[in-house]
Amino acid sequence: QVSRVGSTARREGLRSSPAPAQENLMARLTAFLLAAAAKLLLLPKAAFAANKSEPHPHQGLIPRLKLDGKPDIKLSSADLKVIESGQLWMKSKEEKGIGRGLGVRDIAAPADVVFGQISDLEGYVGKVPMLQSLKIYESTKKSSVVVEKATYIVRVVPGYNFEYYVEHHADSKKGVVLFFLDYGRHSDFNDMQGKWFLEEHPTKPGWTRVYYQCDLKLWGYAPKIVKTLLTSKGLSSSIGWVKRESEKRAPKMAGTAAFALGLPSPRVIAPLSAAVAPSSGQQHAFAAEALVAQPPALQYSKVPGALAIIAAFVAAAHVTASRDFRGRRVQ
Repeated sequence: QVSRVGSTARREGLRSSPAPAQENLMARLTAFLLAAAAKLLLLPKAAFAANKSEPHPHQGLIPRLKLDGKPDIKLSSADLKVIESGQLWMKSKEEKGIGRGLGVRDIAAPADVVFGQISDLEGYVGKVPMLQSLKIYESTKKSSVVVEKATYIVRVVPGYNFEYYVEHHADSKKGVVLFFLDYGRHSDFNDMQGKWFLEEHPTKPGWTRVYYQCDLKLWGYAPKIVKTLLTSKGLSSSIGWVKRESEKRAPKMAGTAAFALGLPSPRVIAPLSAAVAPSSGQQHAFAAEALVAQPPALQYSKVPGALAIIAAFVAAAHVTASRDFRGRRVQ
């Protein structure tokens, strides 16, 4: 009901004189925020937090992405026009309780520079929004693939953090970084995975076309809007910081720079990723319920700020509730 009222309010343009529907929306949002805040305050926070000493309850619920191959996505001429203009193309959807998102953007930097930013986990703090801490606790190398496990602590709202443990597989030869939960440790997310794929730009020497996809599953039930907001916001902020930091470090004469990585051209057909195969249902872009790509700032200006706040509160409340439930079950 909140989503339906919110859509109506956005179509009416949110004029200065508040309509009854808008007043009703704000009342509902206020009540929702108060309820979520109360839930956060009343439930114990520390007793059943993420725990590195106990295993995750399962070994993965989301079908695993593959290290080989680019995401399974067919871009139309209109989509490519958006990407070529320098904007972020993205889509997100909720599927069987899993928030799925995929974004594509061109970066004015060679692939080795972009790959260096994505694979340098120790350099994430200070670059990745809301990331307070990242500590690598295991690192190995198999041929060209570097496998690292790290603890992430992300600030959700003031005084409340997500803590989760992630295993990364970075292959410099393929231009791929694959990550998913370390199921040997108990994380605040039910399940999560993602993949970066880099390829040479088809027409701009020294540029990289970046594909980033992420799948997220929260504990228990969460409204569709929460999963969509979290996934879409993650796509936008992740690709955003990689673009910013890569272009800072790109050679001044990017047009004549050679790619240090032997990456496939977009015209080469590579094995497809299993987890994002086309489904029978429609896949929608985040802001407009259609595959219409827009700059990140424009995308999120169409979504009321209160809904983003709700997403953060609900996600945090779900984590808190799941901790309390697990604790009571153990007792």
